[in-house]
Amino acid sequence: MEMQFSLDNIGPSLWLMLLGMVGIFVVMGVILLSVYLLNKFAKDQTKDDGDTQQ
Repeated sequence: MEMQFSLDNIGPSLWLMLLGMVGIFVVMGVILLSVYLLNKFAKDQTKDDGDTQQ
């Protein structure tokens, strides 16, 4: 098996890697936002004296 190195493939390879990394960060951001919103809307209710339910 013979491998050939071509400089013509570096640009498209870097572009593909950039798209993959951006996709990973977008998915991480969506997960972070959903966890934040779930924590915000699913908090324990507080009593009138300020104690939290456990």
